[in-house]
Amino acid sequence: MLIAIEGIDGAGKTHIARKLAHNLRDGGYLARYLNKSDIEFGDAFTDSRLRLLKEIIWPEQGEPKIDLLGTHFYLFLLASWFSAVGQMLRREPRFGNLITVMDGSQFRVVAKAHCRAKIDRAQLLDYFDRAAEPDLVVLLEIEPHVSWHRRTVFKETEMGRWDGYRGDPRDAYCAYQTKIQNVLQEMACERGWLVVPQNEDTRDTDVVDCILQHIAAQHDVEEYHPARKATPCE
Repeated sequence: MLIAIEGIDGAGKTHIARKLAHNLRDGGYLARYLNKSDIEFGDAFTDSRLRLLKEIIWPEQGEPKIDLLGTHFYLFLLASWFSAVGQMLRREPRFGNLITVMDGSQFRVVAKAHCRAKIDRAQLLDYFDRAAEPDLVVLLEIEPHVSWHRRTVFKETEMGRWDGYRGDPRDAYCAYQTKIQNVLQEMACERGWLVVPQNEDTRDTDVVDCILQHIAAQHDVEEYHPARKATPCE
């Protein structure tokens, strides 16, 4: 089972994904957290290619204020990356008996490319046809002015600089992330995602509990809990 935690930049995807996986394990389930940008196949050549691709997509030296390469350059790189994530998951022998919680997915890439280049969402999703399809997508819904205060540093892309947003960093971030969240909300409605609203007073435990309750009500997860597996009749 694959669970993807989605949301705008600063929504808390990584934190909630880690905590959800931890709580599932504490409950006796076979579960793990997967960082979407940190995958390995255990093969020297393959992993070396992935390290090169990762450095291009998420460079350590930071981002410039403008993008000279254009939307499609990064779109195709990210499509390749998420194709590799899907390939890795499909190759894992225990994937069918494991709950994997991933921080983000291809859907935010689709939302950003749609906003930036006005590319049809259906066409964008076709680029990611080899990406892993989550069994459950959770959208962490939050007002950008709230998420702005959760972090001290944001990338140029997170403030919408590559999309033409200028001026005060906070204002640019809020305007850009509002646009992205609107698209994610539309996708959530279309695709039946679980939407978890957050505000200044929302605790991470409340968010995780909401997700756990949904999983218990909507998904058969007994096979991921070794202690609860039925014993065949003799």
